[in-house]
Amino acid sequence: MLESMTREDLIRYIEILSKNFLTLDGYWFLGVEEKFGIETAIDLDRHAWEQYAVSEANRIKELLGISEGTLADLERALQLISIAPCSGLKTALLGDRLVMTITKCRPQRARTRDGKGEFACKPVGLAHLSTFAKTINPRFETRCVFAPPDPHPEGIWCRWEFSIKKEWV
Repeated sequence: MLESMTREDLIRYIEILSKNFLTLDGYWFLGVEEKFGIETAIDLDRHAWEQYAVSEANRIKELLGISEGTLADLERALQLISIAPCSGLKTALLGDRLVMTITKCRPQRARTRDGKGEFACKPVGLAHLSTFAKTINPRFETRCVFAPPDPHPEGIWCRWEFSIKKEWV
């Protein structure tokens, strides 16, 4: 079936898969939150995303043929993470650092729409993105510029910065 789809339909299908992935994660999170509370849900979610990041990064590394793991490689890899197609993910390579921004966070938008308010996703994002980056190259360091519960500008949910740890001589 995939072979017979047009390029446009394949792109739409990838966007649907990305939305479906986040929908499943969201329903799982809400179920855990309802039964065990928000703190437990965040802790379990952080653990799951950290483990998932290794598989996700290794598959993308193989797909892209990444061996060295430069910042440019990480930029290409981040553009293929499961949430990218539906999250308004933007990247910018700025000299010796890579900045990634999420402009459309489906889970946060769904929570605020449903009156649940934003949840403190920073530890989950840090677990996912730092593990993902270190799987691409163990020397990558990840810094959260801001993510909920931090205040954030309208239209931007979170921002992350990646750099390569300098070796001491």
